[in-house]
Amino acid sequence: MKKAIPAPKARRASQAALNEPIARIVVDAYGEDEQLWAFRQAFEDDVAVPTGAFVIGEPVSVVEFDYDGNERRGLTAKCRRPDGREYVVAASDVVFPHGTDGRKYVAAYRKWMGLAPFPPKMTGASPIRTGHLLELAVLWVRQQTAHCRFLDSGRTVTLRSRRVWVPGEIVRVRPRKEWSEGNPHLSAEIECTSIDAAALALPPLRLEDRGTWDPRNEYWGEGTIARWAKAIIARGPRQAFEMEQVLPGYDFADPECDPIGPTTSKTLGISRVRIGC
Repeated sequence: MKKAIPAPKARRASQAALNEPIARIVVDAYGEDEQLWAFRQAFEDDVAVPTGAFVIGEPVSVVEFDYDGNERRGLTAKCRRPDGREYVVAASDVVFPHGTDGRKYVAAYRKWMGLAPFPPKMTGASPIRTGHLLELAVLWVRQQTAHCRFLDSGRTVTLRSRRVWVPGEIVRVRPRKEWSEGNPHLSAEIECTSIDAAALALPPLRLEDRGTWDPRNEYWGEGTIARWAKAIIARGPRQAFEMEQVLPGYDFADPECDPIGPTTSKTLGISRVRIGC
């Protein structure tokens, strides 16, 4: 097994330097919702728009940052393509040039989210050798289109096929053709698919401290309390934590996506996961 290569000192120092702006932004904000509003205000105050950036390798002009109160979605960025078309993406997916305020604030926001502050460097759009096997990780899907990441380089590409895609699966393909429609696209022959969680290098879900939870204050239903509930109550107060929510089927490229039903996700009463220790 290969040992992990430690990050260069300069990168570790730059990541540590993000603690100060994060603390300054969220100093008077309590809870995730207030902290997201605080980040939104910081972007509005300190990142001048419109400004140039990249989204999955595509040059765009960022014209607005926003937060609509949806904690799962977080901050968004409205981007304008060179042809004038506009679309909205997660602010954490926008890559700004080195030395800009946008890059500093996105790095701070990503670190606050529990992501790597600085995404891995994407290699240039070097030609793909036709016929050679490649391994891709499926990031998200839309109908018969899959947005994928090359496991060996971090590049992203859109892969089209008639098959049904599964987010998170590893796809081994033999490329036939690569072209661009604003974003890199690939047509390929699929050799096989598999599930390999370690290869995805996903950041762990956050676990947030929610203070002390006393089961005596909970509603356990009318009438006689069930035996299993009595055991929980008898144990008394304990520390409670809330795990970061992940909604299966959510399309992060489409801020209006709602995989649960026709009601907007903002109005849904989605229960939170509480873990008592």
